[in-house]
Amino acid sequence: MLNLKQSSTKRQRGVVLSKQGLAKIWEARRDSEQQENQGEPYTTEELAERAGLDPHTLCKVFNRDVKVDKRTLQLCFSSFNLTLQTEDYQKPQSRKGEVGNYASNKSLLNYSQTIPSYDTWGEVPDITDFCGRTTELGQLKQWILWEHCRLVTVSGQGGIGKTLMAAKLVDQLHGKFELVIWRSLSTLPPIRDFLTELILSFPHSAEDELPNTVQSKLSKLVHCLRTVRCLLVLDGIEQVLQASAVASYANTSSKIPDCEWYRRLLKRLAEVPHTSCVLVTTCQKLPEIKHVVGEDSPIRMLRLKGLSLEDGQALCNRGGTLQGSQTDWENLVQYYGGNPRFLKIAATTIHNLFNDKIANFLHCNVTLYGEIYQHLDQQFQALSAPEQQLLCHLARQPAPITFQELRDQSPPLMPLQRIIEALEELAGRGLIEKQGNYLVLQPLIRDYASAFCQALNFSG
Repeated sequence: MLNLKQSSTKRQRGVVLSKQGLAKIWEARRDSEQQENQGEPYTTEELAERAGLDPHTLCKVFNRDVKVDKRTLQLCFSSFNLTLQTEDYQKPQSRKGEVGNYASNKSLLNYSQTIPSYDTWGEVPDITDFCGRTTELGQLKQWILWEHCRLVTVSGQGGIGKTLMAAKLVDQLHGKFELVIWRSLSTLPPIRDFLTELILSFPHSAEDELPNTVQSKLSKLVHCLRTVRCLLVLDGIEQVLQASAVASYANTSSKIPDCEWYRRLLKRLAEVPHTSCVLVTTCQKLPEIKHVVGEDSPIRMLRLKGLSLEDGQALCNRGGTLQGSQTDWENLVQYYGGNPRFLKIAATTIHNLFNDKIANFLHCNVTLYGEIYQHLDQQFQALSAPEQQLLCHLARQPAPITFQELRDQSPPLMPLQRIIEALEELAGRGLIEKQGNYLVLQPLIRDYASAFCQALNFSG
């Protein structure tokens, strides 16, 4: 009896990586790949050899679904010159209720293996102009491959590079999924057609077996996402939100409009467990998933900001002809907030009209023009009246102000509830930023907002 008890106790020993430990070793791995492997991901075999472990054991470590002994974790950490701390591991937690856990699928255990796929890539854009974003790409890969998040949102200002980021991610990850589907929502197809097309994209789906109602099609799609490891990209989902706002006023019948079904689809994909990953790009926050986003949740959100000075300069000067001092480059990239679309437009203008001289372009003081103005105008027209009013008010301030100063202004600009709602929406769209306690507008946004409110004769 004693031996049996000892054996039972021994079988119950073991730990798994904590989220902190996983993040620590993931960051060390990325640094090593950049410094020692020309930025190329290590294969599982290379990682296993580096740690002196069997590849299958290494997969157990990173998938965090099977207990291993502490010595195994120490070997993994020491392979990247890290020391295992007590907060880097934990006892395994029960995953009851999670349907089709990705890590439990033996055919998908290997992070680096290539999986035969049936891809329907749709209108994936060319990624030739993709530049930088190493940190953001690494973060998205960690969420999708290591933490098995089922819905990931990339948000940010129009032109900031969300679609290109998603395309770059698809290019790097498509071999890790059984199926990749890319769909643009720039024009909203009827929800029945859209769901039918998605379902039929999965292998072994037959048209004569499709359910009839929209609700049952939603359930069928979730079933497909559970049975096939799929990367589903929904690009430009803000169109759904804008259409819903119009429909909420126009709809007088009891029939549920298509845009509302799209919102329900997004909510369902976030709340119901499945083994796939849905990657969404949007210019604004998504209220359907706001309450479920978090570090301990399988729903994550990445807000994409502007390019760094180095990456912005590399994007503008791929032809090697633009000329300017370090200050000129700093002023150019800073004025456009590192927005890749605006920087490319400006670079073309500098090349065509200013003999490649950045200083000449900046000195003319006509940096808000043409396509740049049109893109911003589209973004501003999509704002509600309170959001437009608040943005104009901030643009008229001689210096950035804090939320407390905005709240305490007399007479009040608008009710406090409206101020909070407008600030959250503007921040979600990347039109305002928080620097310390201050609400800050990028120079380009400030210039446009000033012109916009002057044209509309906004007071405040």
